[in-house]
Amino acid sequence: MKNNSLFKSLLAGVAILALTTGLTSCKKNDVDETGSANLKVINASPSSTPQGFFLANSTVIQSGLAYGDTKDYIATNSGNNLEAQFRNDGSSTVYATTKFDLDKGKYYSVFLAGDGQAARVKLFTDDMTAPAAGKAKIRFIHLSDAAPASVDIKRGSGDNLVVNLQRDNSSDYLTVDPGILSINVYATGQTTSLGSFNITAFLANKIYTVYIAGSTAADIQVKQISHN
Repeated sequence: MKNNSLFKSLLAGVAILALTTGLTSCKKNDVDETGSANLKVINASPSSTPQGFFLANSTVIQSGLAYGDTKDYIATNSGNNLEAQFRNDGSSTVYATTKFDLDKGKYYSVFLAGDGQAARVKLFTDDMTAPAAGKAKIRFIHLSDAAPASVDIKRGSGDNLVVNLQRDNSSDYLTVDPGILSINVYATGQTTSLGSFNITAFLANKIYTVYIAGSTAADIQVKQISHN
């Protein structure tokens, strides 16, 4: 009987420890006070008013981030389960929110995407490794609710750059020659272009993101941001 009682006590202790560990690991705004990450903030929501951005109850950008605007990297605390909020200028109203983890020393881009009830916050890890000498490094991110859920991106010549890029996802990084890049965007597997775009000249040894935005089929856009 004593052994049985001891066994039950051990099980109860293990259960309590597991519950405590689980609660700790799920702690909201588990900020690493000694670590920092680097965050680039982008407004890719076409119909949004200018925004502020807040992380773990701290102000990262007070106000003024309009559609298409990008703020260069800002050092912020790393941590887990951090609450990120885009808020309308001059208001405490939250336009879109999510939670994410930021690892110490890493670089990230956080986007406000979508419109109205579909507004959302999307985080992507940035690879800051230098491109091959004399080349530019780019990735594509699909954030348009008006474009099909999956798109192909081709050069003006018809060669594939990215195939089957899903909404709210990023492509792998690609290496391209410096200069203007002409692209066409298609619904995956289709041959009718959703739009043709000449993207501003890429510079050698630079790293870029090109994101697809637009809230109507007639207004699909591509925008370019630089990371270094």
